[in-house]
Amino acid sequence: MQTNSLRLMPLRRNPVQSHVFTAIQPSQFDLLHLSRAEAVSFGSGRVTHGFASQTDPLPPLRNRRFFIDPHRPAPPDLLSRRRFCLLFCCKQKGACVTEQGKGMSQPQTLPCPPGLIVQPGWLAAHLDDPSLRLFDLRPEESYREGHIPGAIHLDLEELRHQVDGVEGMLLPADQFARRLGELGVDHTTWVVAYDGNWGLLAARLVWSLARYGHMGAAVLNGGADRWQEEGHPWTQEVARPRPTTFVPLPRDEYLAERAWLRRQLGRADLVVVDTRTPGEYAQGHLPGAVNWDWMNGVPVGSWDAVRDDDGLRAELAARGITPDREVVTYCQSGVRAAHTYLLLRHLGYPRVRNYDGSWAEWSHYGEPREP
Repeated sequence: MQTNSLRLMPLRRNPVQSHVFTAIQPSQFDLLHLSRAEAVSFGSGRVTHGFASQTDPLPPLRNRRFFIDPHRPAPPDLLSRRRFCLLFCCKQKGACVTEQGKGMSQPQTLPCPPGLIVQPGWLAAHLDDPSLRLFDLRPEESYREGHIPGAIHLDLEELRHQVDGVEGMLLPADQFARRLGELGVDHTTWVVAYDGNWGLLAARLVWSLARYGHMGAAVLNGGADRWQEEGHPWTQEVARPRPTTFVPLPRDEYLAERAWLRRQLGRADLVVVDTRTPGEYAQGHLPGAVNWDWMNGVPVGSWDAVRDDDGLRAELAARGITPDREVVTYCQSGVRAAHTYLLLRHLGYPRVRNYDGSWAEWSHYGEPREP
């Protein structure tokens, strides 16, 4: 395969040395995104993109994350002055290719999910990959009756706790990292999660991982039911995780918090989506929120995680839920809302947040409401 030399250089004056890497032809990748303003050259072509202000000081090299697709960031524990790494996601082959500078003589190729939702056939083809971490989020008795080989049972409540009387809040970074490390997850592994309810709980896990910087996670389309219907392997053997160290990198752009949301309400480019039932919505909701039951996003008569795109975008747009606006999803406790978060990200919406506390927290503190 033909390769080009890729050089990263700070746009602003900085003593940090530039590094040279090898990358697959850029035509095979999504638009390059950088966590800080950088200049990138592929041969004679040049692409620049940055999320940070030009006036912000350039952070230390070990804190800089470079990645091709915002769903696939570079493993943070590999980013250091001595072991510098880029993670590329190949659109055509669905493989993450990492190439390090000094300290590594051969490049590593790590399979990763081709998107936020993966098909059973794709997972079956990668089931034996040692970098896969597969989680079964169904009830434990269902897991013990049978599950996908290699799957580890996980009760989603292990990743949630109570905060000031509000149940179901995501664990803080240190506790989340400790539990994920015990489950064998770090930034060199990729995660696929499944359940028996249209990917509802699996979507919450994918969002939780994204919140703490692990973007290589996906939901198995159709869950356990479709996997069995297609005749893929099934077992009762209990898998044991290999503990590791998970390093959290909080991503605030995926989380809506109560104080932040209170300040943002009324913004013309913000839409707040209540994913509860119409009956729940009628009993009280956030000011200006539009109601779109999360079940509207799943197909009738199928276990697939999301509906086909036909008519879905138009249905969302009719409620003002469009890609040019920032979207905040909420429900009662941030689980149903996580499914709609997944659906919107799957459709390519660039700015989507899940309000973790949701209505349970908002109403608990007596915040403004309608009607």
